[in-house]
Amino acid sequence: MNRRTVILALALLLGAIGAYASWPRHADLRGFEPAEIARLETAMWRDYYEKRYVALFGHLYELSRTQFGFAPLDSFESRCPRHRPPRRSSQRAPARRPTPRCRRS
Repeated sequence: MNRRTVILALALLLGAIGAYASWPRHADLRGFEPAEIARLETAMWRDYYEKRYVALFGHLYELSRTQFGFAPLDSFESRCPRHRPPRRSSQRAPARRPTPRCRRS
């Protein structure tokens, strides 16, 4: 294989991974199986206490994908709200905390 073929294959692979991670999906929070969630949650607690963090992440990813139908990038969007509603208590507060910066705008 020459260098151009390897670079092209890597670019296609990265493009496919990016498309998979950002493809919009329909999340259904009511359509889950309680027994499967119990099994995954028990496995996650076991992974946490045994300090197997890679396995914990794998079980968490499996839970969010198979039971709730979330896309991998949906978790990043919840950290960066685009429109934050004003709070009543912020008018009485002496100083406001700075708004967290988001990677994607």
